[in-house]
Amino acid sequence: MDNKLLNCWEIQRCGREKGGNKEFVFGECQVSKENMGHSCWAVPGTFCDGEIKGIVVEKVGTCSSCQVYALYNRKDGTKAKEVAAQFPEEEEKYNRFIPKL
Repeated sequence: MDNKLLNCWEIQRCGREKGGNKEFVFGECQVSKENMGHSCWAVPGTFCDGEIKGIVVEKVGTCSSCQVYALYNRKDGTKAKEVAAQFPEEEEKYNRFIPKL
């Protein structure tokens, strides 16, 4: 089994990552710009379900039903610990976007 932790754009196949096939049509996604491919729900200004979404509280409904969120959310995602361990820079940014309570 492949244990590679795919970025959200690889899972969703949106093509909006840097160099992706839709980057020049829709622009590079803010998640790609921030290097947050395992924490997309935390990044404001993402393009989900055909529209630009704001901050996490404005998109929580969309995110909570997403495969990426189910894998990587830090509360109960199946791969949350792996993200924190393998991508410390992303984890640091994530904690700035969504502080621990």
